[in-house]
Order: sequence, then structure tokens, then C-alpha cells
Amino acid sequence: MKRGNRLWSGEGIALYETDLADRLMLEFEDEAVCEAAYRIQTLLRRHVLNSSFEERLGGRTFLIRRVEPLDVEVVAEAEPGEVRLAFAGAGGTLTREQALAALGRQSRLEKMEDVGAHAARSLRAHLSLRGIDRLRLRLRFGITADGTCLLQVVNPLGCDLGTNDMRKLTALLGG
Repeated sequence: MKRGNRLWSGEGIALYETDLADRLMLEFEDEAVCEAAYRIQTLLRRHVLNSSFEERLGGRTFLIRRVEPLDVEVVAEAEPGEVRLAFAGAGGTLTREQALAALGRQSRLEKMEDVGAHAARSLRAHLSLRGIDRLRLRLRFGITADGTCLLQVVNPLGCDLGTNDMRKLTALLGG
């Protein structure tokens, strides 16, 4: 597989075309951030949460499914016994009604809520065994060519997972 043109970069990552129309390469600037992201994806996959993540190609690069990003993000906060969800867009915080209007589909909003809550509960449960009781996730979603709504790869730089030290976070996430 060949890496093509860079499509986007920011937040410690860059996105590249590949010679496969429905796949992209996601490259992290930092090895520790990449490892933490890989551990998050592996944990979510074990909890039956599909995302755009396909596989780690080696080094700091993931192969991901191509998605058209949605303009609405889910912000999930989890602590013992509670998960709270909020929505965000380019203009800041959105109400549920504003998020629905931006997405245009009730089913898409409900899918994002379900996945956001499930991801937050799964990660919090795992990290709570290691002394982290509260976390905050910024979850982005996208639509595949066949219309499937998928969670995008979780970038740990956009989340509060109990530490900003990516090596410590990787250890907390386990192998």
C-alpha cells in the first residue's frame, strides 16, 4: 500500500490518501500518542465498538476507513455510576436539538449517543481498575461511502484520561 497526498494535519496527526479508495493512513507525530491511541482502539474493539480503525501499519501509522467527518462531536464525561453526554460543533457547545438539526437524522444522533456512552463506560471501567475514576472524551464520527456512521479513531490528545503523560496513559491502558 502506498501513501499518497496529505489531506489534513493538525492536533498531532496527519491524514494521507492511499492507493485504496476507501482507506486512508493516519500518522501520529509522536510515538507515545500513537501507542496510547492504539491501546484505546484495541480496548474499544474488545468492547464491540467499531470505529474507522482497521490496523496499525507499524511505527506511528494506522490504516483507517475513509469517512466523511460529521460536524457534530460527542463529549462524554464518565465518573463512578454516571456518564454525561454533550454535543459540540464548530461554534462551540450544541444542545441536543441543535445537534439533531445539524445531523438531520434521529437514528444517527442516537447511534452517536449510544457509542459515546458505551466508549466512556468501557474506558472508565478499565482505567478505574488503575485508579482513574473520571475521564472526558471528545469523540468524532464520520460516515462511510455506504452510509455507516462510525466512531473515528480516538485521539488521546483531545481527551482527559487521567494524565497528560502519554507514556503513563499507555501503561494505564495496558497491553
